[in-house]
Amino acid sequence: MLLIVPFVTFVLAISSVRTRRSASATAMLGTVVTLLLTLLVAWGLTKRSVYVATYQYVSMSVAFSGPQNFQTFAINLVLRVDHLTVAALLAIEICIFAALGWHQVMGRNEPGAARFHAVVTVLMFACVGILMSQDLAELFGFWTIAGSLTYLLLAHRWGLEEPALKARVALALPFLTDVCLLSGIGFLYSRYGTQDLSTLVPILHTNPGWTVRSLVVASALLFVGVGGRLALWPFTSWITRTATSAPAAASAIAQSVWSVVGIAVLYRFTPIFAATNQRTLQVLLIACAVAAVAAALLGLLGAEPRRSLALVGSASVAVAAAVVINAPYQHANVIGIAGAAAVLALAPARAGALLAISSIANAMRTDDLLEMGDAWRRMRRSSGALLACAVVIGLAATGALAYGVSSRSKVGLALGEAVLILAIGALRMFFAASIGPLRRRRAFDPDRVREQPGALGWPYWLAVTGAAFLVASLLPGALDFLGGGKHSAPALEAFAVWAAVPVIGFAACAIAYARGKDGALGVSAFGGTWVARGTALLFAGVDRFLVAPSTDIARRLDDWIPAGDGALGRFATASGQLALAAARAPALPVAILLAIVLAVIFALVAPGVAR
Repeated sequence: MLLIVPFVTFVLAISSVRTRRSASATAMLGTVVTLLLTLLVAWGLTKRSVYVATYQYVSMSVAFSGPQNFQTFAINLVLRVDHLTVAALLAIEICIFAALGWHQVMGRNEPGAARFHAVVTVLMFACVGILMSQDLAELFGFWTIAGSLTYLLLAHRWGLEEPALKARVALALPFLTDVCLLSGIGFLYSRYGTQDLSTLVPILHTNPGWTVRSLVVASALLFVGVGGRLALWPFTSWITRTATSAPAAASAIAQSVWSVVGIAVLYRFTPIFAATNQRTLQVLLIACAVAAVAAALLGLLGAEPRRSLALVGSASVAVAAAVVINAPYQHANVIGIAGAAAVLALAPARAGALLAISSIANAMRTDDLLEMGDAWRRMRRSSGALLACAVVIGLAATGALAYGVSSRSKVGLALGEAVLILAIGALRMFFAASIGPLRRRRAFDPDRVREQPGALGWPYWLAVTGAAFLVASLLPGALDFLGGGKHSAPALEAFAVWAAVPVIGFAACAIAYARGKDGALGVSAFGGTWVARGTALLFAGVDRFLVAPSTDIARRLDDWIPAGDGALGRFATASGQLALAAARAPALPVAILLAIVLAVIFALVAPGVAR
């Protein structure tokens, strides 16, 4: 039913819904029904930890000898529901429902309402399929559907030139990482002959012909494939470049949904990562730490609020991913669930902050933080929701770090720096938009800035949801419920240390903006300008030396292939005409002519003539 309800809603949306209000109501109704079914499944799982249902999809015999795993090719629909699946579905459904409710009011002028809501419902269907999949081929099928629909959401304004151009990266970059994920799955199948995680994990070290190198290659491909959809740096451009060109609700749904789905899949891949070696886990851990620090630093630069929020969210997800990877590295797999719990708290707050800052930006008619201000007086509800969501974003990784990372380790130092910087980057959105004067601009009157009725409560509900998941991520009982293992509570000093890091960031941001908002924003804008120039040079180089030659080769081939086909056709026509003429000619004259020609050729070729 969890799969059927979103799909039925999608069918209704594309077959019978035409108006904007009815499309929104249908999508929200399907989301609510799916949410209620998720709660029903959660109630059913109180007496059991896992529910598994298997349906045979493809099964064919490909060999009669050799290892048994390779004698049959099979793809089974293995639907596995556990406590983590239920919690992830709850977070996704709440984010989608709140974004649709906000979009119903703030997206009245968006084109293609029926198409937008139909894509959202089928995206929810694909996410449910990913979270419930235990077979890797099944998982990748739903993964591909969700990726395609994410591009359609981010390219919803395809009728305009700028959004259409910026949305190309949302198709190309995740496609490359999805190819890595497919390659990793195919590599594992070529070595082990099975795609079901329940049968694959036990034979990682016992299957004939296994090597550590093969597991390292597969783990690297899987990590890159999941990291691309998690938007870990340097794969962040597909959410940063579309943050201002896509509808705000679409961007909020994409960022929140993929962060939850990606971290759940990464957590389920940890047994494969753990089967490699310590060096591989160390490299993956360093990659997550570098991604967290880099994204947090880039989030401090620039004056585009939605781009900065996307980078801050990416940094927080990277911190949680580092906790998940650190669990097998420390030989304590049970603590990896703390990283997933951190993302469950982050996703609603991330969506709420994006919706709140979008409301402020729409009212002030600018995407530049330098031109914003005085939202605390003029738009207090949206500003308060932005403040609440920023605080939750900064504190989201506290429990994960307290459970999974030592503050005295080098990785703990790097992740602590990332949390400090992202806390500053999250809270600076609030101070930049809420304090200081809102200056008059050409064709803009500050006195006309006001709240939009009907869209005020949705970011608050997302902030409350994120806070609830945050509190749950601090409790050992909640982690026991999600992961199924026994978690010992860390010392209170660990919670105090990791909570103090974002609090210090909040305080530093408040002091900087209280002393001089224009100066702080000026420094950020100056740094953002240099980053934009560097990015433009990088993309120009890629376009000149990679994209343009590839396009030119494709164009030339496109011209040569029809020309070659035409020449081949003309040669065949001439040959046919010659054969037809030869068939119609008298046999005796033709034979005499051929004899004369052969005699002349032999005479010229003979050695005597040459002398």
